[in-house]
Amino acid sequence: MNDDEYLWDRSGEPDPAIVQMEQKLSPLRYQAPSTQRHTKFQRKWVPVLALATAAAWFLVVYFAPGATTQWHRAGQPLRVGQTIQTDEATTVAADAVGSLTVEKGSLLRLTGQTEFALERGTIQALIWAPPGSFVINTPAAKAVDLGCRYTLQVGDDGDGLLTVQVGWVAFQAGNRESFIPAGAACRTYAKKGPGTPYQADSPESFRSDVDAFDRGDSAALPRLLSASRPADTLTLWHLLSRTTGTQRGEIYDRLAGFVSLPPRDSILRGDESAITAAWNALGYGDTELWRSWKQSWPR
Repeated sequence: MNDDEYLWDRSGEPDPAIVQMEQKLSPLRYQAPSTQRHTKFQRKWVPVLALATAAAWFLVVYFAPGATTQWHRAGQPLRVGQTIQTDEATTVAADAVGSLTVEKGSLLRLTGQTEFALERGTIQALIWAPPGSFVINTPAAKAVDLGCRYTLQVGDDGDGLLTVQVGWVAFQAGNRESFIPAGAACRTYAKKGPGTPYQADSPESFRSDVDAFDRGDSAALPRLLSASRPADTLTLWHLLSRTTGTQRGEIYDRLAGFVSLPPRDSILRGDESAITAAWNALGYGDTELWRSWKQSWPR
């Protein structure tokens, strides 16, 4: 089969999709007067022009903005699939959901009635919709709002940073999840998903070691364990489920110095109920809250 020969001089065998497209476009085909002979130009280029017309039609039909949503910008309604890219900060809002301040140079796309995709840049979100109903996708993970105010940044490389001012946000990619409360932050990595949350007021050296460990530097773990404070139990708990063996044991020992934990062996073997009990000991609320909210999370 040679589609190129067919398109140029119709000598090759055509792809069935091309034949079907030509049939649909046949009413628009140029009809020369019966006394006029087809020129070499017409024989070669009319099929190519027809294919180009079909391609343009395909783009219009399949990539045009979709249904109108409850979101609006400067009084104008936004449609599903619409992209927001401006040279200055702008605000989009929905009365029943919340508002987003889109910073200069950002690229934000509306992908559903309560879902956006931030491809790059920075947004500041204030959401009052029911927990779990609003989502912002990034190249690394989805940010699931649990009723809050937060700032989300995405770099050109797809890595991101989320900082929560009020309430909670969950970062999720596949089975990897991070829970970020008010006053905490969390990085995301385009190739790995959500990173490990940490308190925003933690020392720069501690934050750097969390980032280094998330990127695969195991030598950073002893440093961050040594520097961890009672306020850093959020970080230590997340690390329990992201390590095994000796590393998990070292994290358990440090965390046990701050809160009362289930037996060490149950945590080391990854017992889910034990890890859940360890979370409940941190003082951030019972995990039943997470389970009820997660039932409606988009996957």
